[in-house]
Amino acid sequence: MQRRGMIEISAKKVITGAVIVALGIGATVFYLFYTGRFGGGTRLKITATTHVGHEWSDIAANNNIVSDYMYGRTKNLIVAKGGDGILAATSYKIAGRLVTQEAESSGVYGLSDQALLLKTYVRTGDRANAVSLKEEVIKRFKLSDGTYKSFIYADGEGEELISVSASIDWLDALMEYYVVYGSDGDYEEIRSLTAVLFDAGGRLKPEKIDVAKYAETLYVSLKDPSTFSEDGREGSLEQLYGTITGDEESADAVREETREKIEGVLLSNINLRLIRDLETNGLIASGAYDKSLKAVKDGFAGSGYSFYAYSTSGEMDCGDYIYSGQDIGAIDIAQNIKTMKHLAEVGELDDASFAEFKGMVINSGRIYTEYVIMTGNYSGREALSSYTDGLMMAYYMEDKDLYGKLSDTLGKRVATKSTSPALYMIFREENDRYVFYARENLGTRLVTS
Repeated sequence: MQRRGMIEISAKKVITGAVIVALGIGATVFYLFYTGRFGGGTRLKITATTHVGHEWSDIAANNNIVSDYMYGRTKNLIVAKGGDGILAATSYKIAGRLVTQEAESSGVYGLSDQALLLKTYVRTGDRANAVSLKEEVIKRFKLSDGTYKSFIYADGEGEELISVSASIDWLDALMEYYVVYGSDGDYEEIRSLTAVLFDAGGRLKPEKIDVAKYAETLYVSLKDPSTFSEDGREGSLEQLYGTITGDEESADAVREETREKIEGVLLSNINLRLIRDLETNGLIASGAYDKSLKAVKDGFAGSGYSFYAYSTSGEMDCGDYIYSGQDIGAIDIAQNIKTMKHLAEVGELDDASFAEFKGMVINSGRIYTEYVIMTGNYSGREALSSYTDGLMMAYYMEDKDLYGKLSDTLGKRVATKSTSPALYMIFREENDRYVFYARENLGTRLVTS
């Protein structure tokens, strides 16, 4: 009788064990189907995503930037109310003091903003929203030739704009999405977009860039570097931009400024970490990362100017650079900061450039839009969209003082009124209205958590 009882107990254990094993196998198979890895799905190896950790998050929190709360409010205002429940609107105005100042969405959805939102979903483990967003973007932004629109509009109107910058942002987000949730179809999407953006040699393809330029009758040509000085040596930035005819302070000074479109590559679009990952996984040609790094580093101005070029004038590795973008004789600081962030991420940022940026922030407490070459001063508006790049750069350079200073400046624009629907979100004050931008809030979430 005792022996029969023992046999029955053993049988139950065997059955229980078999059930557990079966469930485990079933769960594994389900996961493989669920993630698209069943049947030898392609694996990608990418650089680990950045999580700054509690020590850095606490610095931000001490300056009113509470990442989790910001994220919750941003989803509610920018996606649920300002967007269409899936896509994020570029911005959202909360109701103003007057009855006529109702809450208002921009009605515009930017590809770069969706990339930030997708990264946020992936890093918070929100698979359902990540999948829905990815599918909606491909459905509504992708064109028949494989390119993506930079913006779409709620009313169906608006100019169709395509930019490399937005597409690079989306490709970067897709790579991050794929290693966690992606299917083979997503891998093909990555391959397709990569082929659109890079040539056979792994170089970022040129695009049409709108730049400002003085008439060549007053300024030396950008086409031939040998014209920069009579003795054939490399010219300085003053020589590159020439001198103004007449006394600068007088009414007789001649400033003939024109705008033109050129073929080139924005240095800020050369995302070195992404390019390295693409090369590692055989998605672009071998040697692409080294070529890209050289193209960026060769664009360092030097000669007393610790800045990087705005763009190339021609292909990525042509060696011809343009240092001013929107305003002649001025360095575009926002573009520089983005370029510097990419360099810092792979441990290649020039110390002098970082010191220049840190000095500007520590001394003035803000990031300016321009550095004027002729006066040696920072000027222009505050580069409000550059603080997230600056914070990330400070983290990569392990500079807590700079991270704290940037957090302090940014934290002064965090909504603190307890009854506000945008409590903990970062705002801008425009025409006496409070506006909340997806880029600032989602970007800040990513660099403070």
